[in-house]
Amino acid sequence: MSESVSKWGEDCMPFLPNPRSCIQLAMCVLLAAVVSACASRQPTVAVAPVALPPPTRDIESFIERGCFRCLEQALALADQRNLPRLAFEAAALLTLRATELGMPADAWMTRARAIAEGDAERTQYVEMVAAVPPDPLRGLRDDLLVETQVRNRIQQRLASVVSWYDTLQTGTLSLAFRRYVEVTLLCSVDLRNERFDRLDALVPQLPDLPILKYRVGICLDQHQPQLLALQEAMPEFVDADFAIGRFALRDRKAPDPDAAMRRFKSAAAAFPSSTAIPTAIGNLYQTWEEWPNALAAYDQALALLPSHPDAMLGRIISLSQLERHQEAIAAATQLIDGGRWHLGQAFYWRAWNYYNIQNNQAARADADRTRTLMVNPAVFLLSGLIEWRFLRRESAESEFQEALKMDFGQCEAAFYLGGVRYELRRLPEALAAMHQARQCYDLALAVRRKAFEDAMAKAVTPEAKARESSRHERAIAAVQKRRAEVVATIEKLTQVQSSK
Repeated sequence: MSESVSKWGEDCMPFLPNPRSCIQLAMCVLLAAVVSACASRQPTVAVAPVALPPPTRDIESFIERGCFRCLEQALALADQRNLPRLAFEAAALLTLRATELGMPADAWMTRARAIAEGDAERTQYVEMVAAVPPDPLRGLRDDLLVETQVRNRIQQRLASVVSWYDTLQTGTLSLAFRRYVEVTLLCSVDLRNERFDRLDALVPQLPDLPILKYRVGICLDQHQPQLLALQEAMPEFVDADFAIGRFALRDRKAPDPDAAMRRFKSAAAAFPSSTAIPTAIGNLYQTWEEWPNALAAYDQALALLPSHPDAMLGRIISLSQLERHQEAIAAATQLIDGGRWHLGQAFYWRAWNYYNIQNNQAARADADRTRTLMVNPAVFLLSGLIEWRFLRRESAESEFQEALKMDFGQCEAAFYLGGVRYELRRLPEALAAMHQARQCYDLALAVRRKAFEDAMAKAVTPEAKARESSRHERAIAAVQKRRAEVVATIEKLTQVQSSK
């Protein structure tokens, strides 16, 4: 007992002889006990509350919704709450989505690999995601040239006794994730014919989730209505615009290039790191012969990926049509120096531009190189023009004849064939060629006018009507001008022949 307790006891002792002091004694004892308890009390140990697991339903909901921004939010929340399973799903899905949209996917793939390290199941999913090829317009043509062994190994994994498809039926990852990967393999990786039967059987069994509706929707044209309905219900699903735009162009019954352009531009604004989308825009402008706009779109793609071979070729053609010959030659040289893609086209357009700036030696060398890489009527026509420039008329005649053999509708070849034969003093053959040219231009005018009518009938907006009108009228005027030259030449040659 402590000193304080003893002292309290001593103070109470004088009350013992007096029976009336029992109450005081009891109070003294009680007070001493209280003081003793206070003197010996130890700090109380707090019991830690049981930690509740972080919430996951909001993250799962973002993944099930599946838009690109939704997946980004899912990944951010999963990282914030240290939920590696959901972080892996979001990162892997972002990798696939970036691949679908023609965007760089390395950052997302690196994130997925890091989370999957040491986990056999996730590592296998990483392998599946890595097997998906880039969009054809992404600009990574070298990546599309998968080595035969690698390609065969992927197909073996899909067709083996225990295939990737079997692996996807069970596992710790969500059903939404596993089904998304399964549909992706069927649509973008599997090359076997039976994949369509498997897809047809799978689609009706899929959970009713936006992310899966999207993936099925971009797979085949027949599912486009599902994609349109999804975007109407979820306007933030701008991811679908790129695929819907392509569907609009591919529609055999009623292609709608204006709708395609609107979709492409919407997707380009939402995903500015995509190289596939501006390349698609450039290609569409090229079909409209709107060369300044086409050039701007290709330059946008090249700003993101300077080695983009399709955008480089589009830029060369656009510069050539704009008669910016030196720039076109420089661009073609850059593509040629790359030494791999579109070499025939690059040599052709460089030869064409050299010819137009009177650099005949360079034009001849590039035209010869072109013929080792590709053969078509335009190549023979250009080669004939170069030979004629060198006054090698017999050789030029042969080249023009080859162009006509390949394409009887090569009106320019017939026109120049008549001209070179006239210089060879072979008037009957020259007249025959000119008559052929006139017939060719007559047919070309009829075809162009019919195309003009069809285009105007299909154009649904004032902008489309104005564009188609301008494009076809330019072409018709050019053919009419050349036909008038042919008729005048026929009259001249007829007079010359008559005077003999």
